[in-house]
Amino acid sequence: MHFYDTTAPAMTHDILSYVSLAFLIAIFLLALRINSKLSGGSNKITNHTRPNSAISTSEKSEYHAEASHGTPFEEFLNEDPTRRTMSKKEQFAAYRDWRSSKGLNWK
Repeated sequence: MHFYDTTAPAMTHDILSYVSLAFLIAIFLLALRINSKLSGGSNKITNHTRPNSAISTSEKSEYHAEASHGTPFEEFLNEDPTRRTMSKKEQFAAYRDWRSSKGLNWK
C-alpha cells in the first residue's frame, strides 16, 4: 500500500491561489492608476486643442477678409483669370510670390 501526502498538493494549490489573487489585485490597481492618469490628461488635451475642422470666428473673418472684394488677394486673382482655376495650394504659393514681387511682405 502506498500512502500519498495529500497536504502537499493542497498547500501548493493554496499558495498558487494567493499569488494569483495578488497579481489580479496588482493589475486592477494598475488599471485604475492608468485610467485616472488618462482621464486627467484628456481634460488638458481637450482644453488646449481642437479638431482641425473647427475654425474660430476670428480665423473665418480673416479668411473672408483676404478673399473679399477689394483685397490684395482679389486683386491678385483678377490680374490673371487662370489663377482662379488653380488649386488652393497653388493659388497661395503664387500669391506669396506675387506679394513678394509687389513688396507687400514684411521683411
